[in-house]
Amino acid sequence: MLLAAYMYINFLLFCCMNKVAMALETEKTSLRDNILEKIYVTESSDLHSMILNTSARKYETLRARKIFDAYMPSYCTLDTPERLPHPISEANGLVLMVSCDVDGSHIWSLELFRAMVNDMLKLTEIDVGLSLSCRGNGTVNLPWPMRANNLRYLEVQACYIVDHYTEAYEYKIDELPDTIESFRMKDCVIINDISYFEYQLKSNAFLLTRASICGPENAKLFAYVNITATFYGSKSLALKEFRNLGKLYTKNITIMAANTVSCQYRNLVVFDQSQTKNHGSTYFQDLIGHSYPVLKVLNFSNTELYNIPPSLRHWRLNFPKLKVLDLSNNHISDLIIFIDHDPDSSDKGVINLQYNNLTSVSDNQLKNFFEKHSSFYIDVQNNPFSCGCEMRDVKHFILNNTKTKPRNSSEYSYLRGLKCQNPKSVAGRELITLSDADIGCGSEIQVLQSGPIIILCVLVFVLFVCLVVIIRYRVEIKILAFTRFNIVFPCQQQDNLDNKKFDAFVAYSQQDSDWVLKNLVWQLETKLQNHDQRFHLCLHQRDFTVGAPIAENIINSIERSRHTILVISSNFVRSEWCLMEFRTAFHQSLIEKRRHMIIIVMGDLPHGELDTDIKRCLKTLTYLETHDRLFWDKLVYALSDKQRLRRRGRNHSRLALSHQSHYLSSPKY
Repeated sequence: MLLAAYMYINFLLFCCMNKVAMALETEKTSLRDNILEKIYVTESSDLHSMILNTSARKYETLRARKIFDAYMPSYCTLDTPERLPHPISEANGLVLMVSCDVDGSHIWSLELFRAMVNDMLKLTEIDVGLSLSCRGNGTVNLPWPMRANNLRYLEVQACYIVDHYTEAYEYKIDELPDTIESFRMKDCVIINDISYFEYQLKSNAFLLTRASICGPENAKLFAYVNITATFYGSKSLALKEFRNLGKLYTKNITIMAANTVSCQYRNLVVFDQSQTKNHGSTYFQDLIGHSYPVLKVLNFSNTELYNIPPSLRHWRLNFPKLKVLDLSNNHISDLIIFIDHDPDSSDKGVINLQYNNLTSVSDNQLKNFFEKHSSFYIDVQNNPFSCGCEMRDVKHFILNNTKTKPRNSSEYSYLRGLKCQNPKSVAGRELITLSDADIGCGSEIQVLQSGPIIILCVLVFVLFVCLVVIIRYRVEIKILAFTRFNIVFPCQQQDNLDNKKFDAFVAYSQQDSDWVLKNLVWQLETKLQNHDQRFHLCLHQRDFTVGAPIAENIINSIERSRHTILVISSNFVRSEWCLMEFRTAFHQSLIEKRRHMIIIVMGDLPHGELDTDIKRCLKTLTYLETHDRLFWDKLVYALSDKQRLRRRGRNHSRLALSHQSHYLSSPKY
């Protein structure tokens, strides 16, 4: 009995202990689940560790499903969740990092990455980050703007990028969420197909998607550093042509972007395009067409700028929160005036112009900096300043203002250490330590003595330039002097052929009669009727002897004319009568042993159809072209009798203007 009682008591104790243990386990599980449910809303100090543990569990789940291994190649790794870098880091800024080290034997594909994150979304909504680094000509297939679901961080380093603009016209990309918050691309080469490049240049700008124009609009950090573009294809191009194509491509994309949408970069804090040299001519003008309400850093250092873009002169007008405008390490040689649109701002900013080609600064510019710019200051250290006499006022301004005036004095205190690079006698010395003699400022007597020498040098230079211009354009000067001012130089050739009835016989094709009668004849016979250079032309419609053979009329007209004007066109070379007129005029030139023919070329000539003698004349004789801006002056000069300034009176009868309509419409021969 005692044994039975003992066993019964033990059984009751076991049951009680088991119930207590189960109750404790249930309470523990309930407590853990409550903690996990509130993991994203709690404000405790252990929030980061709890998020990390939860993300790690999700990471293990993804690995268990082998999603990563199914899509990503062996040279990619899936790292533990980590915090995004500044300025992206936040309390919940953890991402699952995918890192790929691409060598020259592989091509990484964005399409596989997109498929992977899409499968990940079926299990968890954890964000992902992507880091691509290349070596040995490693290549990545990375279509701009590189969107993928839940992609928050993207870094590309030293890669060759192909198919970069293949999605520029695919509107399905606009449907993908724009989740990238940190974008870095550095030391990369974008390789484009030449044929596709030409296609894009000819495409309608309005077909571009917003995603391709704006890129990651939600990014807080956008770094596009040392990026170059090149091309491949069936065409063989030199290095210079490659660079020109890159500039043209960038310019085209920039212009198209400006003509379509205005991008809204509401979260962008850092915009870095340093070391990237393919900015188009309208790039900076288009840059300010977008919105940057919180941008703090704008970096265009080492981009081969030769001037400060005018659109960046208006400090904070387009970038209201800007603190750093970095234009250092360029070729800027002119210090323009910046305009302060926010003088009452408490945030002090800086415009960095170090390591440029600034050789001087005026005291007026410094005064403008000190008195009108309160929300920013300009840093011009480490420039090759030339400390000549013109820097004397600058030296005194620095000495009098960098310590005595409290406003901006601390920011501009560096001016007291401003060093000279030229001339060699003061190279490396601080400007404020130099005397007036050191910087070449002598006495007023020395200045007065040097004045006449300078004036003489300027006069000699002006005379030399005039002489060069006269020699270079002596023919044009001689023609204009005669036609505009009736000035005849002694060396000019003179014609004394008083026995000639006409000034010129005009040989032309019937198809060109409109231009000949309405322009040539009108200019020489009618328009010049109140001038000394009025001419009497021989026209077949008006002056040929009725009933005489055409050939005889041509010969007689050419013999009775001081010159023959040949209006050579594609119609002229196909006309037998015109060719006869040309040969007769050519023969007359040989007889008179002087410049008898005046050749006028209209339009493009069919060289394959030109007569041999015409070709020879065009190669050996100077001819006139109707599109020449001095065409009429040259023609008048060639026709004129330069023996006498006043044209001799002629008793030759002229047909009245009322009769011109008769021969304007009459056919030739």
